[in-house]
Amino acid sequence: MLLFEQSYRWTPLDTAHDVSFAFRCPPEVTAVCIRFSFAPGKETAEAICRPQIEAALARYYDRYPRDIQPMQPEQFLPVKNLITISLMREGVYLGNAHRWAPEQTHVLTAERASLGFVPPQAIAGHWTGMLHLHEICSPCCMGELRIEGRTGI
Repeated sequence: MLLFEQSYRWTPLDTAHDVSFAFRCPPEVTAVCIRFSFAPGKETAEAICRPQIEAALARYYDRYPRDIQPMQPEQFLPVKNLITISLMREGVYLGNAHRWAPEQTHVLTAERASLGFVPPQAIAGHWTGMLHLHEICSPCCMGELRIEGRTGI
């Protein structure tokens, strides 16, 4: 059964923001399956990437002479978009899927949970979560979040 579904559209201005979501699991649900995807997973256009790379090099590496520790923008191409997902159930933090993958599936039951999460004490109840937009480098990044409740698992 469908518990939550949302489409998103982000730009670089959304970097370093969180997007919350919430859903309720009825008592008959024994597993929560979260499917999250975003595209593009990486940005390859040098005209878009180079200014971001140069800004990062200036911020993190320019206190070291580049001839001692050579850092060229081309070393860092392509630049990846990074969006992670965290979950809570009834106010109890269950974890975070901190992945680069642009297509993710996470399954949680009372006994098991996908990597990055702990199993909740129960499945039924109020769930909340966040999409953490760590870095959106593409001019337009589309996302899709679909959460299903499964019974009889």
